Amino acid sequence: MIVGTSMFKMGGSAYFSPEFPRGGLAATFSVDVQNMTGSPTLTIKVEHRNEEDTTFSELGSFDNITTTGSPSKDLTGCKEILRFRFEFAAGDDAADGVHLLVQAPAWRPY
Repeated sequence: MIVGTSMFKMGGSAYFSPEFPRGGLAATFSVDVQNMTGSPTLTIKVEHRNEEDTTFSELGSFDNITTTGSPSKDLTGCKEILRFRFEFAAGDDAADGVHLLVQAPAWRPY
């Protein structure tokens, strides 16, 4: 069984995670970047909105990811609904890719 998600730049459009409900007003978000092909630069943003909002806004973003590892980001002020946005850098090749596992957020009150 393979665990995780593989993404390639291909045409350059962003990838989005499924939306998920807030579990607290603050959280630590973590990913486990297990493999890379080519020389990608991946940006991961955490986006959020309230139930009545029609668009997402950026809650925060990870530092650019260029190597395997387990980066994390601590964020506060979470709205009701969240998602991840994954984007490759403009200069990346269409075949550049990553395989990663998004960990469950570690929620806390604030």
